[in-house]
Amino acid sequence: MKVKGKNSLTFESQEEVLKQLQKLLQLDTTNGDAGEITEEAPLGERINDAINLVLDLGESFGFRSKNLDGYSGWAEIGPEDSDELIGIMAHVDTVPVGDDWDYEPFDLTIDDGKMYGRGTNDDKGPVIATLYAMKAVEDSDEDLSKRVRLIIGGDEEAGDWRCLERYKETEDIPDASFSPDAVYPVIFAEKGILHLTFIKKSDEGDDLTLKSGTVVNMVPDLAKATFNGKEYTETGVASHAMEPEAGENALLKLGKTLKDAGAQHPFLDLLEIANNEDLDIVMSDDVSGDLTYNPAIGYVDENGSFLKSDIRYPVTFNSDEIVERIKAKVEPLGYEVIVDGDVEPLYVEKDSELVKTLVDVFNEDTGLNEEPIAMGGGTYARAFDNAVAFGILFPGEPDMCHQRNEYWPLEDLESNMHIIADAILALAK
Repeated sequence: MKVKGKNSLTFESQEEVLKQLQKLLQLDTTNGDAGEITEEAPLGERINDAINLVLDLGESFGFRSKNLDGYSGWAEIGPEDSDELIGIMAHVDTVPVGDDWDYEPFDLTIDDGKMYGRGTNDDKGPVIATLYAMKAVEDSDEDLSKRVRLIIGGDEEAGDWRCLERYKETEDIPDASFSPDAVYPVIFAEKGILHLTFIKKSDEGDDLTLKSGTVVNMVPDLAKATFNGKEYTETGVASHAMEPEAGENALLKLGKTLKDAGAQHPFLDLLEIANNEDLDIVMSDDVSGDLTYNPAIGYVDENGSFLKSDIRYPVTFNSDEIVERIKAKVEPLGYEVIVDGDVEPLYVEKDSELVKTLVDVFNEDTGLNEEPIAMGGGTYARAFDNAVAFGILFPGEPDMCHQRNEYWPLEDLESNMHIIADAILALAK
């Protein structure tokens, strides 16, 4: 979608913006595997390099900036003496690449109007778009009454968010915020995110080894096992855990294949009930929709087995009830349930000033008439009060984040810069 925006702002050339995006994409900032861990770079040297790349670019525009011990950083415009702060939260870490890309994942390739590379839309592209939107506002004649701060995190994909925890230790908390890490117009509700491990320390069953999945917030697209001296492999289709129905779970496919081959093992029995119905977690509400369940990482060896799962639960439900229901189903199989993480739902009323302002900006800039929506994904908006996700994908566009051959439409880059700049002006003038 081509968007011009309602304010007369001058933006940097597309060539220059793409040049800086390419530099950021060329840094392999895979969460948990981003280079040497040091005191200066506790999340990996390349994540710290990526944070500094963004901060240095902001400083070249005249922005104020600060690196927070390699966990996060910020770049800021607006009157330095203002007590009011608008936050824009984005991240430079990415999920693993996976296999069989048609394009170099750690570079920028433009093909048929699409920008390919890991992080193009989640979330390095939005980071660069936001920085240049801020530059356009700063270079204009528009006067801001509030500070506007791009908050850059390096640990979003793991779910621990050590980056923003470090930020909160010493830095100003925004009065209102948005995160360009989802879809337009505005995400006013985000489901709760529950990560569980089902573990059995010793197994009685056939001689079986199995491995599948790399991160808990992705549908696994590859699963391998050895049974009776024979190797078994199943492939699937990766997708984000917030919409597991968009993918094809290789681990579940492998479990069925092994059962059909005659394998008998508690882990295979566990996989047979690894679904909403059999775990008794069919839940839904009118605000955010259905609970989703993703069995993501499976492992079996002679010492035992475990299954790590991602659950996105409706905003009006309580995670304690979900855990108790699951325990009732998996404990009879000998599996202990461990809660690895529980991020409470986000819910900002549709008629709040923040939501209404951002929806108005989007609709005025695009000529559309969209309403705020709910989703199962988790964004940095959960980090602060009075925060929502805003952008970057337009209604009806495919979401390629976390997927093979991740891309972002080229025309969306400029369109998002216009919309983000207008949002800054609407919130901070």
